[in-house]
Amino acid sequence: MKAIAERCNVMSSQNINKDLLEIIGKYPKTFLLMDEGSAIHCRSIIGDIPALTEDNTIVIPQGDDHKNAENALRIWNFLSSHGATRNSLLINLGGGMICDLGGFCASTFKRGMDFVNVPTTVLAQVDASLGGKTGMNLGNLKNEIGVFSMARYVLICRDFLKTLDTANILSGFAEMIKHALIHDATSLNELLSFDFENPDYDKLSSMIADSIKIKEFFVESDPKENGLRKALNFGHTFGHAFETFALRHNRPVLHGYAVAWGMICELYLASELSSLDKNEAKTIADRIIDLYGKPDNTANDYNELIELMTHDKKNNERGINFSLLPRIGDVKIDYIAPLEAIENAFRFIA
Repeated sequence: MKAIAERCNVMSSQNINKDLLEIIGKYPKTFLLMDEGSAIHCRSIIGDIPALTEDNTIVIPQGDDHKNAENALRIWNFLSSHGATRNSLLINLGGGMICDLGGFCASTFKRGMDFVNVPTTVLAQVDASLGGKTGMNLGNLKNEIGVFSMARYVLICRDFLKTLDTANILSGFAEMIKHALIHDATSLNELLSFDFENPDYDKLSSMIADSIKIKEFFVESDPKENGLRKALNFGHTFGHAFETFALRHNRPVLHGYAVAWGMICELYLASELSSLDKNEAKTIADRIIDLYGKPDNTANDYNELIELMTHDKKNNERGINFSLLPRIGDVKIDYIAPLEAIENAFRFIA
């Protein structure tokens, strides 16, 4: 088991069964959380583990709309009724929803039990499983409830990548593009030229490892998001609004697609409010649109989208807060954008 970042216990696992057995052996009792999708496609990959039986396995519905209080209660009740203690372990096997909700439930059950994230999607491997952000949605508001709590281990295994369709690879890839835009301009062209029709899984796995290092740089520099870590929110102020709007109107979109659209809008803002070259911003935006298309919002939706943006956790009393790029590979935090510029960003992507 090779450590990518020992301080955060993030591991690149070549033998997921062996590594989990080693970890589970340290705990008196272990529980497994999955959603219906990871139960079908990913449970078999971790192999036979005697400590993980149907009696200590929790399966919840699939989809971000199920990252809610109802399922949090379901998990807490299961742990309580099956003898979990604060010395027990919860293994979260799944995508970002499972890592977020499972981490939150483990962190709050009996004031905190250890948990392990085994992310099964690109999005979860490069983002949701890392950095200690846990939580759930409140109604249609994304991640409105949560705590900072680090997983004891995060096991990154390439075997899960082959279970994904193109849309879900692209969803996670958006966060990898974000990492390049804010910190590693040299890798941007390689990312944007990746062949999604005939994916090279070895190359994808290598790029994921590089992307994880960028995420960890920001997390280790600022664990509680008081400053520098806000850079990781590039694309997310608009992105969460697109995602929440779609959920509210019963046409949910994958998180990474919403973030990709958010990055396009925030590239525009950076070219207007910061020093990012306008032609460069448009060239990158056009390539992202080639991969992710455009949101189906119209001018009639702008007021509702802006209202959703006012709920963003990064905001302060001065207004809606953004992390913007003065140049590719660099990011500055705490930009307050006027409403006119925000509306123009919606027009830019349209």
